[in-house]
Amino acid sequence: MNHRIAFKILLLMLFAFSSFGQTLKKNFIKQSLSTAAYSANFEFSPKWSLSAEIQERIFLEPVRQSQIFLKSQVNFSLLKDLSLGNGFAYYLNSPGDQEFASSFKVPEIRLNHELAYRHQLKHLNIGHRYRMEERFIRKRLDDSLIHGYRFIERLSYMVSLECNLIRSKNKVHDLNLKVSDGIYINSNGGIIYNTFDQNRFYAGLNYQLIRNLSVELGYINLFQQRSSGEEYLNRNIASLAINHRIKMHARN
Repeated sequence: MNHRIAFKILLLMLFAFSSFGQTLKKNFIKQSLSTAAYSANFEFSPKWSLSAEIQERIFLEPVRQSQIFLKSQVNFSLLKDLSLGNGFAYYLNSPGDQEFASSFKVPEIRLNHELAYRHQLKHLNIGHRYRMEERFIRKRLDDSLIHGYRFIERLSYMVSLECNLIRSKNKVHDLNLKVSDGIYINSNGGIIYNTFDQNRFYAGLNYQLIRNLSVELGYINLFQQRSSGEEYLNRNIASLAINHRIKMHARN
């Protein structure tokens, strides 16, 4: 895919959102959170792998659970730097408003399909991810769950940069800087005010503890428009992740 075309499409979407947002009264809600995650990547062959992740997010003011999810994805390397993925995830989400009890969670089933492409530019490893998500969110009435699910289709594009800061012998104790930014768009019919869903920025440091295990400290800024169209969440999130790579085939 021509990245210049993708960039122009992204600019048009941002311009459309900016113009539309000026007609609505905006209410910005700031929230502080932390998240902890463990992910494992099982390599069955040079082309096939399975990734799995468990993650929990916590509100800090006051301290209570925001979200917990389990997700997995089958990945196939179509070419050296081009891969396809299909995934499944189960989420339990807090509505995020203080009037709801901390124990109230809204279940969500999510399917995703993605194409990822990576290329090298001097000392930078650049990644592009195009994803479509099919979200089935349990219906609720105030603080009670009711029968049925509402469907949301969401499209996203994310660009990521990775740069090696410290290179060690055999890459066992490397330190890498990771930066990414993604835009998410609700694309199905019935979406009135929040065609733009969110922008997600991430910056973090990844340290290789041993050959197949790394730890990553990062910061996420999540700017999201709620379904009312008037409220925006501005979430500052501190993140900690442990990444485990498990090779299940003979080494080359």
